[in-house]
Amino acid sequence: MPTRPAYLLNVLLAVTICIPAAWSAAQQSSAGKVNFARAITYPAPGSFPSGIASGDFNNDGIPDLAVVAYSNGILGVALGKGNGQFNSWLYTSASSAPSVVAVGKLDGKNLDAVVNDDQQLNPTVLLGAGDGHFPNSTLLSSDNNPVVGFAIGDFDGDHKEDVAATVQLSPVGLDVYLYLSNGDGTFQSPRRFKAGGGNQYSSIVSGDFNNDGKLDLAVLSVNPHNNGGSVAVLLGDGRGGFRRPIFYYIRNPRSNAFPSVLAAGDFNRDKNLDLAVAFSNYSSNKSSYVQVLLGNGDGTFRKGVRAAVGPNPLDMAAADFNGDGKLDLVVTNSPCAQGCGFPSNISVLLGNGNGTFQNPVSFPTRGRSALKLTVADFNGDGKPDVATVNEADSSVSVLLNTTPFPSQPAAMQAIRH
Repeated sequence: MPTRPAYLLNVLLAVTICIPAAWSAAQQSSAGKVNFARAITYPAPGSFPSGIASGDFNNDGIPDLAVVAYSNGILGVALGKGNGQFNSWLYTSASSAPSVVAVGKLDGKNLDAVVNDDQQLNPTVLLGAGDGHFPNSTLLSSDNNPVVGFAIGDFDGDHKEDVAATVQLSPVGLDVYLYLSNGDGTFQSPRRFKAGGGNQYSSIVSGDFNNDGKLDLAVLSVNPHNNGGSVAVLLGDGRGGFRRPIFYYIRNPRSNAFPSVLAAGDFNRDKNLDLAVAFSNYSSNKSSYVQVLLGNGDGTFRKGVRAAVGPNPLDMAAADFNGDGKLDLVVTNSPCAQGCGFPSNISVLLGNGNGTFQNPVSFPTRGRSALKLTVADFNGDGKPDVATVNEADSSVSVLLNTTPFPSQPAAMQAIRH
């Protein structure tokens, strides 16, 4: 069994933002509740499952699950039945030690997957056959540096989905490698862009942060030794290039919490994308929270308020979980230090529509050490559901959303991350 490298402990960003010690009070809304059914658990396709994604891999209109297992180097796909349940795993050899997976139509045909490799380091694109299998693959070059995150989108305006990867440099530093697609499952040589000076971990999201119709990137790089890091905003030129990054330095000097994961969404309904940064505290399960950065619509951000969150959040996504038209957040909570194997849960933070959030509501995953999550409508009822990978007991949990929605539910707004 391979030994997991230190940076995998949380594979998960220049105006300066200093986060004060005082807790900002968020406004509470009396409207809206959220509920999930008891989690359904499945054995993972292998030991140490570390990455999860959802998508329609067999073109039947029903979301499926894709999970990478670190110990046996495989990608497992469980085809959805449309009722919140899943068929047995279909196995594809992925890489020697995958821990991150992202999906997209990278050859313009069926849904494909891209995975990292924490031993041989260079990532691999797995080309889907349209039935849950991936018979062909393309190796990408990261110059033998560890890849710790992916974002997929059309970064050069040719209507072909490209791959952006966060690459951890030695001894310190973080670059974005952009692999522009040729449209047939092959890619151009990577273009490199500076994204931060942190020495551990990363989270990357894509979106149009300056409303110019061109896809941008936001990258979280983290330095847990000083409880801080930075969010680098890279504004795209629509031709496969990015401007020099704008850095937002974040630090919490009076706590052991440090930034762990990034999510994007319009949290105050001003039609500008915002960012949310989760801060985790591995040592005491206290002092964890979410810091909101409100977008100004021109690629710059201003500090919003903090939001309470469950202990030790390791992953996060945005969606409207109660159908009120306001974007909410969901996080995975893994109490204690990662790897200690405590029972995990997800916490949902209902949005008030003004950039603030209500207190978290938690639901057990019935698994231990939930690392990553994905959001999709697994049972076809128009409500976003949640699935997690639980590393310590090698399981996958599916939590179906049972919240009563309004008579005309708002469109689901899951944000890919």
